[in-house]
Amino acid sequence: MVGEFVSIGRINIDIDMRVDRLPKRNDHVMCDEGHVSLGGSAANFATQTTRLGVKTTLVSCVGADVYGELVLRELTKIGVDTSSILVLDKHETGIFFYAHDPQNDQIVVAKPGANKFLEKRFFEDEDIADAKLIHVAGAFPMMIGRASEVTTTHGMVLSLDPGRAAKDLDFDKILKQTDLLFLNSHELKEFFKIEPTESALRKFAKTFPGVVIVKMGKKGAIATDGFEYCTSQVFEVPVNDTLGAGDSFAAGFITAWTRSEKIPQALNVANAAAALTIKHEGAQQGQPTLEEVGRLLRKHNIAIDSILKTFKPRSRGHRR
Repeated sequence: MVGEFVSIGRINIDIDMRVDRLPKRNDHVMCDEGHVSLGGSAANFATQTTRLGVKTTLVSCVGADVYGELVLRELTKIGVDTSSILVLDKHETGIFFYAHDPQNDQIVVAKPGANKFLEKRFFEDEDIADAKLIHVAGAFPMMIGRASEVTTTHGMVLSLDPGRAAKDLDFDKILKQTDLLFLNSHELKEFFKIEPTESALRKFAKTFPGVVIVKMGKKGAIATDGFEYCTSQVFEVPVNDTLGAGDSFAAGFITAWTRSEKIPQALNVANAAAALTIKHEGAQQGQPTLEEVGRLLRKHNIAIDSILKTFKPRSRGHRR
């Protein structure tokens, strides 16, 4: 049975190396800190919403290799519905390599692997028609178009977090069916030529029927539907690894918003989920439960009791 949420996008094996200096051509650099973990924006979103208490179906592709087996096993342990993950023979699971120095200069190398076949996936309406929301993480024109059709036909919410590679998307067409649009400040400027000011964001939000949510890094976040305009500051925590923070943010916002449709509450839950995630290495290892999010917010005199009451008590997801 399909989950309440459906997450569409990439699954990766993340390799994160922390170096004293980035290598030059033909250089050989040693490091003392690094780790390998599960990643990919759609997978990160699915594991976080699952840990927050929402059954989530992940639509993605992995290779028929040892990494694909690992991914399916670990996602299943966490509680993600993996029945819509396609395992491709003779293809490899995607790999994301990330090396960064103390100044946060970085080298990123991504091997899509099985992810590049995601656009060729097709799902029938009846497979996901009972879901409440579809979240597309990444710039997949065909999948976004298909998700738009399904959500419009069945009265579902369409959430879009297009990411850094979305400059070629037809946003004029896409935004007509978009209920939730997640961007960072760089993407807002690059794709829409908009500065993150209140007047500009209110005007932009009135051009489509949903809510635009702008992730501002250390400055917190902004969300507006063109009428209500809300901001939320970050919660100061020791930062270990920011990989996956944006996906936890989106998962937190959507989980809260679908329960209350209160933008300020959703922003606070989103920032709390992201803050707890970055305390740990890896995109998924630090992802919190809703109870942990609630405890952090209570320390800042922010109550989300109305959201907590919509969930049955559940145990914490598996951690590696």
